[in-house]
Amino acid sequence: MTEAALQRKIQSAIREAGGKVIKIHGGPYTVAGTPDLIGVLNGRSFAIEVKLPGKQPTAKQQVELAAWEAQGWATGVVRSVREAMHAIGHRDAS
Repeated sequence: MTEAALQRKIQSAIREAGGKVIKIHGGPYTVAGTPDLIGVLNGRSFAIEVKLPGKQPTAKQQVELAAWEAQGWATGVVRSVREAMHAIGHRDAS
């Protein structure tokens, strides 16, 4: 599975649970290290970085996640739909 395919599965799970999520695409106007997915589920804002198993976030991605978390957002580096839903705080993930 590719990272993009995993991101799509996570987005689908969030939407099926009633949440709103958008994929952030890197570009000249995007802050380097911005998390892959941002959104809200059950009133909880989240910013998550999606990685394939065995892959690690860059230092800049870690700094950006910490900045989002400092503002009260749920954050995490996730490698599966289950991990993503857990990071967001949604406990009914399968």
